[in-house]
Amino acid sequence: MQKTPSRYNKKRVKRLLPAIALIVLLFSFSWAAPGLRGLLPGFSPLPPLFFCIAACMAPRWIWLPAVAWTLSYFAINRTQGYEVGLHFFVVIAGLAATFGIGAMLRKKPWPHLIGGSLGAALAFYAVTNTGSWFLSEQYAKTWAGWVQCQTIGIPGYPPSWMFLKGQITASALFTAIFLAGQRRFVRSEQKLLEPTTAHRAC
Repeated sequence: MQKTPSRYNKKRVKRLLPAIALIVLLFSFSWAAPGLRGLLPGFSPLPPLFFCIAACMAPRWIWLPAVAWTLSYFAINRTQGYEVGLHFFVVIAGLAATFGIGAMLRKKPWPHLIGGSLGAALAFYAVTNTGSWFLSEQYAKTWAGWVQCQTIGIPGYPPSWMFLKGQITASALFTAIFLAGQRRFVRSEQKLLEPTTAHRAC
């Protein structure tokens, strides 16, 4: 009779581990992002996490990356002297697109999810770049200006397609890691929730 609280506590601890891992991961990449821009621009775990949570977990878990990213976004911008502007909402729109694609592929086999994560990366890239094109005064508000924003970007900066390369790489990598970890987590949780003969006897 006294073993139930122990099993319940273990269950809660196991549920908290993914949350802690996600928050640490997002904060770590937020702080490391300026140093990674020269190596692989656009490489971030955030869009694939939104995609994977929509595709593989209950919608209530979306608060994990949302809160972690929001806190890190404002913390990083404040400490590095950047202003928080409309670009914040542009990123939210891009993340909403990745979440929507993930929701459409919910409970699909893992090959569909890997392919879907690449599509989500393209959607995130197109949405955020379109927002940058609209907000930036350095782009002509024409079809040619939009194409420039999606391809070569602003002269003197890394071309836009390099950000797409980083996002696709991150989506393929982190989606595979997430699916492997989520599968193992579900298995361990199922074992934890299986009542033993002794508990049933109690």
